[in-house]
Amino acid sequence: MKDDSDTRDRRRRILDAALQVFGAKGFQKATNRDIAEAAGGISPGLIYHYFKDKQDLFLCMLRERAAIMALVDHPQQLMDLPLRQGLALIGRSYLTMMRVPENVALFRIVLAETLHFPEVATMIRQHFVDRVFGVVRAYLQHQIDLGRLRPHDTGVSVRTFLGGILIHVIAREVLRQPEALQISDDQIVALAVEIFLHGLSLEAEEM
Repeated sequence: MKDDSDTRDRRRRILDAALQVFGAKGFQKATNRDIAEAAGGISPGLIYHYFKDKQDLFLCMLRERAAIMALVDHPQQLMDLPLRQGLALIGRSYLTMMRVPENVALFRIVLAETLHFPEVATMIRQHFVDRVFGVVRAYLQHQIDLGRLRPHDTGVSVRTFLGGILIHVIAREVLRQPEALQISDDQIVALAVEIFLHGLSLEAEEM
């Protein structure tokens, strides 16, 4: 049991050190040697005992902090929800994740790295964005099939819904816009859901 505890503790130290180093240097410039030193001077080779390579370490670090990925791992919890509650869950999952300072630091890393390094953008898209979008698209298509939404391009509507929330996060966490700092997560989620439903509900088509 102690060995298992030591293993978990060491893995956690490496992940925490990775967050610190990636935040300071970015994904491309950070090295396993830097991370090993930040983890208490462990051997760089020890990192490979827990992670395949630097990319695997980076992705594991992101995944552990990305609460919204729970919807990807357990999509049925979303599929079973009525439309309004389902959209609210999606929005809250993202915004709650972005209330944690370490996650904001990660967000800044990802934003900067994807703008400058296409390979990082591809990695983030394949492992996170495409998977989240896929689940949300499936949920919206399910709602269309149930007759709760008008038939439409769900790829566009997913980007519209999540994009509106993302803009709020950028305004709050990157630009520190005063208005964005004053509005609560519940308010932004409720407004995003209302705007979305007003545009795509069957009732709106008849207005």
